[in-house]
Amino acid sequence: MTLRKYVFVLDGEVGPDLQFDDSKSDQNAALAAALASNPIVVEVPTDSPVQLGWLWNGTEFNPPVE
Repeated sequence: MTLRKYVFVLDGEVGPDLQFDDSKSDQNAALAAALASNPIVVEVPTDSPVQLGWLWNGTEFNPPVE
């Protein structure tokens, strides 16, 4: 078991935290890797087509170029 805990820092202030076991699933391991990479979090509508592999240019999402 590898328990991970992250805190969200908002404008220099600690906000909510997130804790999970990254050995429980590949999805949890991927989440741990993403959170360790200094991510940008952007809210999207629930019906948004954005998914893994899309690109963010700082303003909008674009599908991957094939």
